Amino acid sequence: MRRTRAEAESTRLAIMQKGLELFADQGVAATRLSDIAKAAGFTRGAIYWHFRNKWHLFDAICEHYSKPFKQLSDACLSDQEADPLGKLRQLLVELLSRVETDMAFRRMMLMFIRESSVSCAEEVAEPVARFMQYQHQRRLGVIRNAIRRCQLPASTDPEAASWLIKAMIDGFVTSWLQRADYFSISSNADVFVDTVIASLSALQPVPDSVDDEVCV
Repeated sequence: MRRTRAEAESTRLAIMQKGLELFADQGVAATRLSDIAKAAGFTRGAIYWHFRNKWHLFDAICEHYSKPFKQLSDACLSDQEADPLGKLRQLLVELLSRVETDMAFRRMMLMFIRESSVSCAEEVAEPVARFMQYQHQRRLGVIRNAIRRCQLPASTDPEAASWLIKAMIDGFVTSWLQRADYFSISSNADVFVDTVIASLSALQPVPDSVDDEVCV
């Protein structure tokens, strides 16, 4: 019997949900598509109908569970946005809050932190490195937008600022995952993110004067 589009999409989502669960629990390298098929109650053929391999599934998971933040992320990057730093703050607060309230998103963050936390760059899998670079380029765009709007000093190093954001957010999430019973990450999201934003200006000495003509 030919499946409807809705049925196919439901199967695809179920595979992503179970794949995310196993990837978060044991890592992508240690997980086989046959493991996901068995856990999800599908045949291997059903898995391969939707995903070429487990890294194709990894990409789909990252895209799907990042989608709720796409509108805010795009706003941060828009040339028409008057408050890119404010939009970045809102984005990061929502991200930290969702880690505590949304199990699927929490698993996605855990999966990505696990896969990107290796001893050297050469050990990062190519799909992980590609997604890291994509996120880095978007953060760079936000930082440059904030500098252009004079929300950050002209001397701010965009590269350093981008990696500082990632390091601090990953650190908050990891610390909470290790001791979730000690504090609420959602209740503290505002103060955590304000610390991140304040740290961006401290990356370089603020110049004695800023040429207002470069700000828009």
